[in-house]
Amino acid sequence: VAVAVEAVLNVTAMHGDYWLTGPGGTENNATACLAHLLAYMPRRDMQLLFTDTFAFLDFLVEHVRFALLARTRWPTAAAVPWHIFLDHVLPYAVIDEKRDLFWRWRPRFFRLFFHAVAATANIEEAMHALTVAVPRAESLGALASESAGSGTGGGGGIRFRPSSELVPGPPITWQSSTAPARLSPQQVAQMGGSCTGTAIVLVAAARSVGIPARLAGCSESVPNDDHHWVEFYSLNATALGPFGDAWHTKEGVSAGNAGGPWDAPSGPMRTCLQHVERGDSMHSMWASAWSSDVFLPTLWHRGPWAEQWGFAGGVNRCGAYCGAWGCGKNQTDRWSQAECFGA
Repeated sequence: VAVAVEAVLNVTAMHGDYWLTGPGGTENNATACLAHLLAYMPRRDMQLLFTDTFAFLDFLVEHVRFALLARTRWPTAAAVPWHIFLDHVLPYAVIDEKRDLFWRWRPRFFRLFFHAVAATANIEEAMHALTVAVPRAESLGALASESAGSGTGGGGGIRFRPSSELVPGPPITWQSSTAPARLSPQQVAQMGGSCTGTAIVLVAAARSVGIPARLAGCSESVPNDDHHWVEFYSLNATALGPFGDAWHTKEGVSAGNAGGPWDAPSGPMRTCLQHVERGDSMHSMWASAWSSDVFLPTLWHRGPWAEQWGFAGGVNRCGAYCGAWGCGKNQTDRWSQAECFGA
C-alpha cells in the first residue's frame, strides 16, 4: 500500500494536484486518507484506476479534499474520531453502487447541505436538518440559457447566452423496487430510488458535511425482498443509540416520504427482524464498513465474482438489533451476536 500511495502521489503531482500541507495546513492527513482508500479498494475500482487513471485520480483527490474540508470547517466534524472518519466519512462508496465519477456527489452535496448543518450544535441536530433538506434539494440542475433580446439586422431572432444561474431540477423522489438499478446518488437524483437508493443518498449527504454514516439493513427478509436504512454515528456519550453504542438509525428520505421513526423500527425494519435466521448471512442484519474484511452480501451482489471483484465490506449487526428490538416471528428472541451469527 505504501508503494501504491507513493505512486499515486507522484502521478497526481505530475497531473498538477498538490496538497495544503505544512503548519496549519488543512490537508496534512491527505496521504493517510489516500492510503486508507487504496488499501481497501475493491478490484472493480482498481480497474478504473488503471484504465482511466487521471479521471479516477481526480475523483479520489476530490473526495479526500472535500472530506478534509468538511472536517476543518465544522467543529463537530473535527471531533469525530479519526478511525471513524476514515471508514464512515472519507469513503467515496457505500456498497457496490455506481461510482458517479463525473457527477461528483461530494462537492455537490457539500455545497447544497453544509449551510444547513454549520449552525447546528451536534450531529443529531445536523441529521434532522439533513432529513429536511435532502428531499427539497433539487440537486439535478443545469446552467440556464437566457434570452439576450431580439437579434440585430432585422431578423427578429432571439439570441441566447450562457448564464451562471443554476436552474433547479427535480427533487429526490421515491420509486419502489428500483434496486439495484438505481443505487448511486446520481441515479437516485435522476430517476428516484427505493429504500436502498434513498438511504445511500442520505449516507452520501451526511458524509459530505462530515457526519459518519453507513448503510444498514437486512440482505433478505421475505423471499426476494430486502430493506435498508442509515446508521449515523453520534458524539453524544450521554445519549447512546438504541443498541447501547454510538450508532443511531434513520430511514432514507425523499419528497413526500419522511422515512420511518428515529432510533426505532419501522414496519419494513420489523419485517427484517422477524425473518432473521441464526447463522444465515442473507437473513441477517448488516452495516457497511469500508475496511472490513467480511463480505456484505445483498440480493443482487453475492457469490464468488462479487466477493472477488466487487468486494463490499460489512459488519454483522444481528446481535445489536436482536438484543435491542428482538428477532424471530414474534420479535421475542434476544440473541447475542455469538448466538445469531458467531462472535
